[in-house]
Amino acid sequence: MTVDFKAVLSDLTAMSKTFHDQARHYRELRPDVAPPVADGGDAGLDHAVKEVAELVVALHLGLADRLDDHGDLVAKSRDSFRRHDVDVHGLFEDLMAGEG
Repeated sequence: MTVDFKAVLSDLTAMSKTFHDQARHYRELRPDVAPPVADGGDAGLDHAVKEVAELVVALHLGLADRLDDHGDLVAKSRDSFRRHDVDVHGLFEDLMAGEG
């Protein structure tokens, strides 16, 4: 594996880790995003506010999930690059086996 290629792989590893770390940190913000819902004095209003608060939490967790998904995709790409590099080197060695 060439030095430049290893640098790219390490960058992809770092990027994947960053996506996963940030997703974890974002999930940890949930208590700040979902404070207790205040009583508005009207059952209809309370229900509507509760539904909106639940939607905000769902969107918050959905974004964290997307960050994790991106981290998984970057790791998958890194692994694919690594396998491809090994295959190319193996093919080259097989082709050159008959040479002196």
